Amino acid sequence: MSKVIDLDKFREFFLTEVEEAYPEVERTDSLPEAIHKRAAEIGCYRLTLPVEYGGYGMSVTEYLPYLEASAEGPGVGRMLVHTTNGIWRPVHNFGNAEQRALLPKMGAGETVIAFALTEMTGGTGRDLKSVARREGDTWRLSGEKHLITWADRADWFLIVAATDDGSAKDSLTAFLIPRDIEGFEIDATQHTMGLHGTGHAFLRYKDMVVPDKYRLGEVGQGLEVALFFLDYSRVSLSTTMVGLAKRALDESVKFAKRRVTFGKPIATRAQMQTHLAMMHADIEAARYLVRHAAKLCEDGKDFTPQAATAKLFNLNMVGRVTDLALRVHGGWGYTREAPIERIYRDARGYWFEEGTAEIQQLVVARHVLETSAAA
Repeated sequence: MSKVIDLDKFREFFLTEVEEAYPEVERTDSLPEAIHKRAAEIGCYRLTLPVEYGGYGMSVTEYLPYLEASAEGPGVGRMLVHTTNGIWRPVHNFGNAEQRALLPKMGAGETVIAFALTEMTGGTGRDLKSVARREGDTWRLSGEKHLITWADRADWFLIVAATDDGSAKDSLTAFLIPRDIEGFEIDATQHTMGLHGTGHAFLRYKDMVVPDKYRLGEVGQGLEVALFFLDYSRVSLSTTMVGLAKRALDESVKFAKRRVTFGKPIATRAQMQTHLAMMHADIEAARYLVRHAAKLCEDGKDFTPQAATAKLFNLNMVGRVTDLALRVHGGWGYTREAPIERIYRDARGYWFEEGTAEIQQLVVARHVLETSAAA
């Protein structure tokens, strides 16, 4: 295993190679295999993976600058890094020996695991409509999932379903199933506003026979598997918002310096300077919120409210920053030729990823009420 790549060179990959490939990505809604291969070569998939599985074993605080850098390029780049450096965790902690044997292949970019939780009719928690019925040493899974990232190229899918085995009422169970299992439909016709090239798709299955060896964790442990890395993932996702917002600011500064009206660059106008200053302040505050939550995580302390706070603030922050960036760019920013147009679309995906603002508000409010009562 080679030494981890220099941070500046890591950032350069997303701002050059991924950026240059993106017109084709926008056209086809698919990421070229050459980009996946290059991402594996520079270590994108092994940043946080434990050393015993061929990873770099980065701590949370070591990892965040790399994740932030990946988000400065097209949204598909940060998805490559964020998803892979999170999904290994439940497999490592709940998987059997055969399932954990997939982890070195993940780090090398040879195996992709997709996390399949969200449903159109059942949300992402105890109200899931997918059902797993036990029949001896097998299960029959019926249901659907949607907006499943990397479904176009995943080799394995981590699926969570409501348990129906006569003993675990109202519980969920997780399964790690192979792509080629009989009765599994992957419908890649789902297209999104932004984040093109990430392979979002519908999954459908009816009475799909799944051997018990594909179960991940114990029966009834599905919610624990699904939520195991949620707080960590919220911190990671919040970091990518900082990276994308920074790119929006960088593009705004460059445009403001070269755009001339009435004989002067608009960067000299007080209103433009106000916009840029507010964007900078928002980004700095967001970065420190994330780093605070990450430090608590690294120290082994409870960081659930801090992770939710960071995600709540940061998704509002990236909305404000990209709104201002579009105003700085004026009409040109509304054209496909302007990078900010894509950045603006990619930013809107955060409204729904891994818990909406409303969910974060509930978590934060509960924390505020509990700590205020204790005081």
